[in-house]
Parts: sequence; C-alpha cells; structure tokens
Amino acid sequence: MEHSMDRKIEQKKGIRRAFTKKALPFWGGALLLVFILWLVFRDDSKKLRIDADNITVCTVTSGEFNDYIRISGQVAPMTTIQISPLEGGVVQQIVTEEGSRVKAGDVILILSNENLDMQILTSEADLAEKENILRNTMIQMEQQKLSVEQEKLQLQMEVQRNRRTYEAQKSLYNDGLIARED
Repeated sequence: MEHSMDRKIEQKKGIRRAFTKKALPFWGGALLLVFILWLVFRDDSKKLRIDADNITVCTVTSGEFNDYIRISGQVAPMTTIQISPLEGGVVQQIVTEEGSRVKAGDVILILSNENLDMQILTSEADLAEKENILRNTMIQMEQQKLSVEQEKLQLQMEVQRNRRTYEAQKSLYNDGLIARED
C-alpha cells in the first residue's frame, strides 16, 4: 500500500550527482590540492630582455669592490666629553663644527666677555702703574746713593783738610808757637 505522502527519492545520476551537498567537501579538497600543486610546480623565474649592446662581458678577477650607496643617517660619537670654560661669555665664533675630530689644544669656539676684558685692561693698567712706581723708586734710590757718595767724598775731603790743619797746628804747638786750646 502506497501512501500519498510517501514518494520514492531517486538517486541523481551523472553530472547532477557531482554537484550535490555530499560532494562539496570533495570539491573543496580537490581545489586545495590543485592550489598546492600550483604553488609547488609554478615557474618562479622572471625574464628580462636586455639589449646586447648594454652588456659587458669580462674575466672575473679578485680585488676590492667599491660600491657606494647614498643613505641618510646620524652618526653617534664613541665618546662624548662635556667641557666647561673657566670663564663664561657670549659665543662670538664657532671654529670647529659638531662631530669634528679634535685633540688637546684645538680651538673649538671663541667667547667674548666684556667684564673679563675690562678686568684684563684694568690689570694691565695696574701693572704698568706698578712698573712706573718701581722705576721711580729705583731712580730715587740711585739718586740717594749718589747723594750719599757725594756726601762721603765731601766728608773725606773735610777729614783730610782737618788732618792737615791738625798736623800743621801740632807741629806749631810742639814748637811752642800756639796755645794748646788752638
């Protein structure tokens, strides 16, 4: 007895059978297998056509290969030394640029300090004044020395004159010609 609701489902045949829901995983697996095979066996070589006039053929030799590449960057020094001047001031001129190699005694920059310049000028003026005072003192000492020499010579002359007078009067006294008080 056949029921009206029961109907016999027929199996799909031929090409229709390949596109059923049950066949979808097989189709996905096949596509994946084709993709993997394509990745493995594809030709990765690229072709470049070059004019034969632009090609140079030479013998390979061993040597230095200089190839320059222009790049932008910043070079950091191996060591950085912080310096402080003994006197402060305003930078008047930068003699050595940043990053240059320097050695002890090289001028890096020139400072100007008006107060220090004034102190130096004042010190130089004081030194010149002290030198003048020293020179004047030495001249005065030389003049005093000459005065003392002159006075010494005058006293020596006076001693000689008094000695002659004494000798002359002693001889007169011995002869009894003058009194003892003279």
